[in-house]
Amino acid sequence: MAQNEAEQRILDGRIWEDFCDRLKAAGELVRHDGAPKDVENQAQGYRFLTRILRAGLESQVDYADPQYPAFFRLADETKKILNDNPDNYYQNCIIDPRFDYRITGHRGTVRWFSLGVKAGAGGPGAMASTGEIDSSQLVLDEDGRFEILVSQERKPGNWLPMTEDSGNIVVRQTFGDRRKEKRAELEIECLNPERPHNNLVPEQLEEQLERTMGFLESTVNLGLLWTDDYKAKTLNQLPLHDQVVLRAAGGDPTISYYQSHWQLAPDEALLVTISDIPECQTWNLQISNYWMESLEHRFFEVSVNKFTARYEGDGSVRILIAHEDPGSNFPNWLNTLGHSEGGMLGRIIGASDEPPERMETQLVKLADVRG
Repeated sequence: MAQNEAEQRILDGRIWEDFCDRLKAAGELVRHDGAPKDVENQAQGYRFLTRILRAGLESQVDYADPQYPAFFRLADETKKILNDNPDNYYQNCIIDPRFDYRITGHRGTVRWFSLGVKAGAGGPGAMASTGEIDSSQLVLDEDGRFEILVSQERKPGNWLPMTEDSGNIVVRQTFGDRRKEKRAELEIECLNPERPHNNLVPEQLEEQLERTMGFLESTVNLGLLWTDDYKAKTLNQLPLHDQVVLRAAGGDPTISYYQSHWQLAPDEALLVTISDIPECQTWNLQISNYWMESLEHRFFEVSVNKFTARYEGDGSVRILIAHEDPGSNFPNWLNTLGHSEGGMLGRIIGASDEPPERMETQLVKLADVRG
């Protein structure tokens, strides 16, 4: 678009009208053929759109300048994306491989964290890893502080490699018990910016708004695609997912993912048994709503991990996904919070051996397990 045309679209308001028209049309995604049509799920669907819109605006407008970068939270306690992990503190940063960066921080006490450089600018499905480093690999000083250089050219010390395709950084800080651990503190700076300031460039705003809507549409569509596939092929099962597909969506290469969909009648529960768990940094299982948003983990037990689980005598773990508390026989209870269906995702992080092919599941009657 010619510069004078871009300026004219701002001045006459067409830039805003087109953005609003596209946002209005996105409401059709909530009425997707396979989506539940009850008022609660539909209301959550529209709320989901507002949350993904916020995430898109932050990533494509507010934090979009790679010459003046900062960490932001694409997914957090009220912005939830594609079965986000309740055990994670997520951070993101937009970068450009033409520049070099320095990340400084303090280790904290969180059990494990990783920084992954991804291709693209944050859109799901196009975020393959182009470089990774995690807390087990970092060289720290005696106070627990560290520095990481991010560049295409190899650097001494802690180095996070970029390629010509790199476009963003994803940070995963994974807690065992949030109440007892302190997250790592991270800051980032561009070492060789070309611009003297980070003022908004008016001619770039329309493209940023278009990318925002592209992010919203692709994120929601990918979730709907996955959900339809899980319901058709692996409903109430937890096999290993296609790891290549999940890593292309931004997944961590050190994580083995078990992803599917659960659906329960009022008198049913889903028993998940994890046996032969390999030595690993951690593992977890979580449940989400239909829109693949993790359930409200600030106030309810909707996930369990290596450090919070109660184990059987043989080292296995039994987890019950149920609408009501099953009692002391099942201390690892994941509360559906009244939902009749939703996403579920198991993870084994940093496994020393091959992970099991599936987390075993069994549909049971709640009255039977209580008995």
